[in-house]
Amino acid sequence: MTKEEYDRRQSVIRQVFDPLSGRTRLIKGDGEVIERIVSKEEQRHINRMATEGDALSYTSRLAQMTRRGPSG
Repeated sequence: MTKEEYDRRQSVIRQVFDPLSGRTRLIKGDGEVIERIVSKEEQRHINRMATEGDALSYTSRLAQMTRRGPSG
């Protein structure tokens, strides 16, 4: 891969949804995660939604474990 091809590939920024965490991330090039600057209110909203997603994931896993029993 030439330097020009690498630079072209790295200049692409895309939004990727992570189904495990429920978060949308900005990914640069081949996988570097970059941060987005947001307002304080937007940050509160993002944290609230992420916490809800974490709680749903935890409850789902806990329900699966209790259905299987302790020997699992």
